[in-house]
Amino acid sequence: MKKITFVSTNRGKAKVLAECVGAAGYELERLELPIIEPQGSTLEAVALDKARQAFAYFEEPLVVEDSGLCVDALAGFPGPVTKYMLETIGVAGLLRLVHGQPTRACRFSGALVYVDADGTPHTFLDKQASGLLALEPDAARSADAWSALWNVFIPDGATRPLSALLPAERGAVFARWQEHSVYAQFARWLARREARIGVKSGTGEG
Repeated sequence: MKKITFVSTNRGKAKVLAECVGAAGYELERLELPIIEPQGSTLEAVALDKARQAFAYFEEPLVVEDSGLCVDALAGFPGPVTKYMLETIGVAGLLRLVHGQPTRACRFSGALVYVDADGTPHTFLDKQASGLLALEPDAARSADAWSALWNVFIPDGATRPLSALLPAERGAVFARWQEHSVYAQFARWLARREARIGVKSGTGEG
């Protein structure tokens, strides 16, 4: 099985990506590198910057992903600074910012960048995981939560935040998101690329 390197400190994200690329015949290896957190106006710009840094350090094909919560009433904030937002004002501060706004619509957006052996980046974007911000944080704590945003994000089709949903309910939400996620997009792209390589190899041997 071929290997692909995912530069990330997030084990949860690595688990999801491993499942996706495994279907394309790849084994995932997670690698932590000393990347400087860039400042960018979009998730795509941040992911591209991280990918270029990682490739300059590692000098082999790799994947970098960046994601964040984009709130309509706040012109897409916090977006690329979601991590910083959580470390400073937290979810309570975020809810204060949208208090009294006409809409609480928001979405998890993601940008995944694969840098091939030639150093060429291939970008995949996802803006499908939409929902609403709760009026107040849910008090539940889930062992598998990958963000404090679970306590305030109500996915479309639900009436409670992710943290308050039953495991089966969360599983259904994630399964719905997964089809259009950057991980699934990338895995499908890998599979198509492997198919093209296989066809060319077969032609060459004929």
